[in-house]
Amino acid sequence: MTHPLYVAIIWHMHQPFYRDLRAGEISLPWLRLHAAKDYLHMADVLADHPDAHATINMVPSLVEQMLAWAEGRELDQLARLAEADSWTDAERRVILNLGFSISWDKVIRRHRRYAELLDRRPQALAEPRAFSDADYRDLLGWFNMVWIDPDWLAHDRELCALWARGRGFSTADLRLIHAKQRQIASAVLPAYRRLAERGQLEITTSPYYHPILPLLADTESARRPSPGLPLPAGRLIAPEDAAAQLRLAVEAHTAWFGAPPQGLWPSEGAVSPEILPLVTAAGFTWLATDEAILGRSLGRSFDRDGRNLVINPHALYRPYRVLADSELGPYVVFRDHELSDRIGFLYQNFPPEQAAEDFIYRLLEIRNRLNDPGTPYLVSVILDGENAWEHYERNGTPFLHALYAGLSRRAELKAVTVGEYLREFGPRPAATLARLATGSWISGDLTTWIGDPEHNRAWDALIATRAIVAQIQREQPHHAGLPRAWQALYAAEGSDWFWWYSHRNNSDQNPIFDRLFRDDLAAVFEALDRPVPAWLDVPISAAPLTPSGQPATRYLAPVLAATPYAGERWAGAATVLPAAASSGAMQRADGVIERLLVGHDPQTLSLRLELRARLDDYETAIYLGRSQDGSCSARPRVHLADDPHAPQTMALDWEIRRLPGQAEPFLARADGRGGWLSSGPVRATIGEKAIEVAISLATLELELGQDIDVLAMVGKAGQPVAALPGRSAACLELRRF
Repeated sequence: MTHPLYVAIIWHMHQPFYRDLRAGEISLPWLRLHAAKDYLHMADVLADHPDAHATINMVPSLVEQMLAWAEGRELDQLARLAEADSWTDAERRVILNLGFSISWDKVIRRHRRYAELLDRRPQALAEPRAFSDADYRDLLGWFNMVWIDPDWLAHDRELCALWARGRGFSTADLRLIHAKQRQIASAVLPAYRRLAERGQLEITTSPYYHPILPLLADTESARRPSPGLPLPAGRLIAPEDAAAQLRLAVEAHTAWFGAPPQGLWPSEGAVSPEILPLVTAAGFTWLATDEAILGRSLGRSFDRDGRNLVINPHALYRPYRVLADSELGPYVVFRDHELSDRIGFLYQNFPPEQAAEDFIYRLLEIRNRLNDPGTPYLVSVILDGENAWEHYERNGTPFLHALYAGLSRRAELKAVTVGEYLREFGPRPAATLARLATGSWISGDLTTWIGDPEHNRAWDALIATRAIVAQIQREQPHHAGLPRAWQALYAAEGSDWFWWYSHRNNSDQNPIFDRLFRDDLAAVFEALDRPVPAWLDVPISAAPLTPSGQPATRYLAPVLAATPYAGERWAGAATVLPAAASSGAMQRADGVIERLLVGHDPQTLSLRLELRARLDDYETAIYLGRSQDGSCSARPRVHLADDPHAPQTMALDWEIRRLPGQAEPFLARADGRGGWLSSGPVRATIGEKAIEVAISLATLELELGQDIDVLAMVGKAGQPVAALPGRSAACLELRRF
């Protein structure tokens, strides 16, 4: 029998648990807005292509909040402000902070009135009353309308009339928009159920509050993929919490969709051997994670060619079962992270038809390379189903139609759900894994959620709070507050809080996420009639990150060691982050540069460049520029050429370059004519994924109080791979402390 290449696309729908369990208010509007723009939209587009089957993963805490909004039981803070007659200056700042949160170029600047308000935003940020009440209502009106599915909006007469008017929105108009958003949110679950009933959609779930299951089972498991990772002072071993999060998810899913889920997307694709018995006990047939986990489980990597296609694909594109205690666990499928990331990050820059054609071509090339039509291979594409579309034309509608149409008309391809694939072929194509590695879809490890100082402080707070709940459970098992206490604790276990404590991630709402986490823990104490500890009043986050990192906070001159993790030696260093990974709720799985740490004392500049891959796989260069008048704003911005080692295009003064295999990097000085004059090797230590360098300020002709531009680049065979922070240099101050 000749088989097509089976393709399982899984759209993961997830938003944090925004309800403040102490105040009772929804702090941020993103769930309401994604419900209006994305959740129903994804089902409507799929329904137009009945031969294309897909999977949508719904996190239970998302559904809970969406239903509360749709049924009029809850109102988020921004919705409440939109329906108010007047605002304080603090409330105006909330509106200004949130009301421009969508793509400026692809959305806001396409609408005259919205673009006008964007141009005036700096004045309003400085003085909130620079906007009139009419300006604020127009801002709220436009913000809410652009967060509605364009296809829905185009067919709604009342919304079209508001859109055409464009200004002068009243409080009644804003209430009307909210009513339309509720109408859309109310239609989501019925639409999903209809598609599921006709076999076109599989609805899967995640643990209820989206916790990282391996870390609940044992925080020490984070050291398996990351030996030496700094961990919290305490240790959490709570597999019963992981089991409860799964049980709650299955119960809620069954109530909402009429049948228990068969598939599980463990939060962030995070898995470990310890969670498999829990997944089986909860009744799941299959779960999914990332190709990096399969590679580490097999003890091999999935090498890719210059087109980022897997060279030897047979092992990746099939389901597996893990052997545990002489028994086979659930099926496990592993996502192709390149195909997934192309939809999540790359195709937004392509014309929709061209993007879909590229995706289809890659699937056909995978089938050709497999060269085994007698075996039913399965390609799993798993990604965020909500956050990418604002960057696409018309909320992704043209691309999604082209994608589903392309999958439907090619006989060599068949878009399926994982469940229907397993029902048809069962164990036939599945292989057996002797063990399942521990890690997630980001770099194959758990360092996005544990290991940073802020992470570990948060885990210690969670561990201490859980100990109180467990003590009351033992001593007073009938305490009336225990159910509410456990609920608040489970909410605090969610991955989102730890995501935003990571040095990799940043948003304007970081303080809100920090407060929500601490309020969840405080709600535990209040439920148990215990005083809330004073330490929960203290923010866990250190100095907030800017879009490109954070400034230095003290002098330091660390001993160069290039250990896998910077640790306390580099505490207080300035941090420069890759621009593409420093904000937002999505990360590419294959980002090469982790970060650059820059420290100094009165005599020495110290640099630590961290990669997510082996240092010896890349050419690395760090460029430094001296500000002539002590002002960052006076430095020419650096725009990169196609060649990462073309410094003549950069207004920078020094280069620190290392080629693969070199024992030490070399320092070169710009000669003023586009060339470089070598100054010889510099003091450095080389690790597997990090390089640490120390150079005297005198050598660089730098002084305290000056501002410097910093740019890091990596390449392969003279071709660019990545730059940090992005397509311009970061400016840092050599501060006096």
